[in-house]
Amino acid sequence: MRPPDIACQRSHLDRAGLTAPGASVITRKISWICGLLGICLLVSTGCASRDERVIVDGDPVSVYSDPFTVAGLPVSDGPNGVREGAEEPVLDIDNADSGEIDTLMAAALLDLESYWKQAFEPAFGEEFKTGLGFVSWDAEAPRSAAVNFCGDSTYGHVNAAFCPPRDQIGWDRGVLMPALLDEFGPMAPVTVIAHEYGHYIQMLAGIDDEASPIVSEQQADCLAGNFIRWIAEDNGTYLQINTSDGLNTAVAALISARDSERGQSDHGTAFERAHAFETGFGNGPQRCASIDAISVDDMRDAMPPRFDNSGSIDTTPFSEGGLKSVISSVEGFFALPPDVRPAVDTDARSTKCPAIDTVGVEPPVAFCPATNTVSMDSSELESIATNGTSGPSGLPSLISGDFSAYSLVASRYSIAAQQARGQAIDQPVTAARAACATGQWARSTADAGTFTLRGGDLDELVSGLLVSGAVASDVTGRALPSGFSRIAAFSAGYFNTETGCSRYDP
Repeated sequence: MRPPDIACQRSHLDRAGLTAPGASVITRKISWICGLLGICLLVSTGCASRDERVIVDGDPVSVYSDPFTVAGLPVSDGPNGVREGAEEPVLDIDNADSGEIDTLMAAALLDLESYWKQAFEPAFGEEFKTGLGFVSWDAEAPRSAAVNFCGDSTYGHVNAAFCPPRDQIGWDRGVLMPALLDEFGPMAPVTVIAHEYGHYIQMLAGIDDEASPIVSEQQADCLAGNFIRWIAEDNGTYLQINTSDGLNTAVAALISARDSERGQSDHGTAFERAHAFETGFGNGPQRCASIDAISVDDMRDAMPPRFDNSGSIDTTPFSEGGLKSVISSVEGFFALPPDVRPAVDTDARSTKCPAIDTVGVEPPVAFCPATNTVSMDSSELESIATNGTSGPSGLPSLISGDFSAYSLVASRYSIAAQQARGQAIDQPVTAARAACATGQWARSTADAGTFTLRGGDLDELVSGLLVSGAVASDVTGRALPSGFSRIAAFSAGYFNTETGCSRYDP
């Protein structure tokens, strides 16, 4: 089912709703969230359709074929944010206070300019033009201390935005950026400002002149991914990021500003935003420019309906009946022969599995190869569906829901299927296969079956993959260390159900 028509209105990150449970710092400070949503800093543009389909060479699913790496980069630990020992970034910022946020923004913007100076002309065939202006303000400052940004007073405005008429990028250093920093770490504000810089790149390259809001936002997320990849390759003068928790938090910051209501801002769902960012991280700017209405619609056609009739994300609470439907659906999907089909125990509150490292194999869901049993604790699954999960990365649970729990059932059952095929079940590739098979199962339920995906289910899964990675773990519960690799493995199965998971075969 296609989503409703996209409104003829440009809408950028300053209008995104930070309404997810994980954005608790933000919502505590700005319960009057309409202040964030209500200001229109950008001019409207007319809608236009695109008549030509752009054919792009390469794998349409993912470039993440190796579970040991992140889009070809090794999975790394280490610091994130401004490099220790880096020179003080010097940038002319109107109304700056030289505090932590403005220093971080200066570092980000200087590195952004360095990246696009060398990447823009090869990608778009035009000379890169500098000349952007920058404005900082404190949304909590008194009205007398407000400044002007894009024709409006900054008093009370919790925003970050690009202003095309004045070639300016501005941000709130008092509420929004500190909240992102506190909640997700230093690369969260950097990713947000890279998204806004992406809108400037669109304007220079002329690739968004006729784009609808959702296409423009997907392109900007993708262009932000281009820049973060460059930083991850250790090219930044001021910034650095690791490819484990650093990259995970960058994605988490974007999806915290997902769309949760029809017409809210057309930034896209969490799954769409993560996918667009990953596309940029694994490909060059030309790939981002190829994102258009056709490619967005094609992706959405493969996804469950995003919204219910009231305009909100369609979610269903966890239930015993729902769990039974999922188990039936999973068993039907994998269709293992009776002699290797695992038993399913839905009341396994304390299960020991002989002859295996027990780290991570206790319920809520686990597969024990010695007894060929998938065990689960339905009460713990209900808790995950209601409250979300917390993982070793320290990320908050951004989006909880029934699919966060149900996907664990499919993932653990897929380990039994791997054992039945004679494959290793305690290796990193096991974890990638588990996530990929879960994607295949999820896609099979989108249109028919005993269990059917609903709008918001994929957002729940993206959050779970970033936070704990349990869906993308081996039989002992060891997850792939990169949230990118986890999401990519699931996507490979979801968007290419026939051959997407073959990339993980020997």
